[in-house]
Amino acid sequence: MAPINIPEEALPDLKRIAGLGTEDFESFLSTIQETTPALNSGQFAEKIEARVRFLKPDELRSALKTVFVLHSIKERAGVASGQLAEDVGSSAAEDKPGDFPADTRELLAKRLKQLLDLDKPLGVTAKALDVMTEHDRVFCGARILSDIRPVFAANPESAESAVIIHNLQIGFHQGGEHKEFYVALDTNDVKELKKVIERAEKKTTALQSILNKANVFYLKP
Repeated sequence: MAPINIPEEALPDLKRIAGLGTEDFESFLSTIQETTPALNSGQFAEKIEARVRFLKPDELRSALKTVFVLHSIKERAGVASGQLAEDVGSSAAEDKPGDFPADTRELLAKRLKQLLDLDKPLGVTAKALDVMTEHDRVFCGARILSDIRPVFAANPESAESAVIIHNLQIGFHQGGEHKEFYVALDTNDVKELKKVIERAEKKTTALQSILNKANVFYLKP
C-alpha cells in the first residue's frame, strides 16, 4: 500500500502505546477483548476507562481514536493487520526517529498488529461509525426558538391579536462543515412533529426486538 502519512497529533498516541509496560499493555488488550462494540470511539472509551487506570481518560480517548482510524484504513484499503502495523511503525520512525528507535518501532508494530487483529470490538466499532456517517448530511443538534408575533389590522399602533411561531433549528454536518437551517412551525406543526418522533421511537423498539430475536448485537447511541 502507499506510504502512511501520520498526522502530527497521532504520534503521541503511538508513542504512548509503545511506551506502556508489558503488563499494562496486556491488561489494555484483554480489557478491549472483553468489551462489546460501541457506536463510536468515545462510547467505547467510556466502557473501559474504569479498568484502564494507567492511562488518563483523555489519553485513553485519544489513543483509541487513533486505533479506530487505523482500523478504518485497514478496512478501506483491504490491507492485512501486520502490513499496516509495519507501515505505521516505519512512518513513525521516519517522522520522529528520536521517539521511535529500532526497538521501539518493532514493539509498536507488534502491538498495533495485536490491536488491528481485534476485529469484533474495535473493527465493528470503527465500521459502525462509518455506517452512521456515510450520508450527505448528518444530524448534530436541534433547538426550537419560540416567539409571539403581533397581528396589526386597521390601527397600526395597536395589535388586535397575536400568533405563536416556533422556529425549528436543525444543525448538521456536510462535507466536513457544520451547517444549519430553520423551519417555521405553528402549534399544530409542533404536535405533528411530536407524533412523528413518537412513532419513530416505537419503530426503534420494534426493530430492537427483531435484532434480539436474530441474536444481532444492537449498538446503542
